[in-house]
Amino acid sequence: MSAFSDVRRAEVTARAGHRCEYCHLPTRGQVATFPIDHVIPRTAGGTTALDNLALTCPHCNAHKWAAVGGVDPDTGADAPLFHPRQDVWGDHFEWASAGVLVGRTAAGRVTIAGLRMNDPSMVELRILLAELGVFPEARVSRPEAEP
Repeated sequence: MSAFSDVRRAEVTARAGHRCEYCHLPTRGQVATFPIDHVIPRTAGGTTALDNLALTCPHCNAHKWAAVGGVDPDTGADAPLFHPRQDVWGDHFEWASAGVLVGRTAAGRVTIAGLRMNDPSMVELRILLAELGVFPEARVSRPEAEP
């Protein structure tokens, strides 16, 4: 049983554009229901108010859990995770070739690392969905095979 009503789930899903608010994986074509994440976890004082909820794919949700920050792999400094209600996605992330996300900021890099957004299975899923026309924003292409 979900902790959220059908009405609340519909609000969060529509506001998210029917995609994970972290990695942008679309809900279309997915078998699993996308969980609703507390951006600021309840264990850290977060509420169930709409402005603290984000739609997440199962992969991002499983790795975010109760995290709010981490260590920037480029600088070694502590940084917050990307905050879908306060931050602009394109300011923090960009697509590289072959379905890989790149962090443009410390928050982007911490989020990519902490949520394991570039795990090989997720990159392959993005490539397949892009090839099917379901995930065109990823602008991915398969790397050329070496001769």
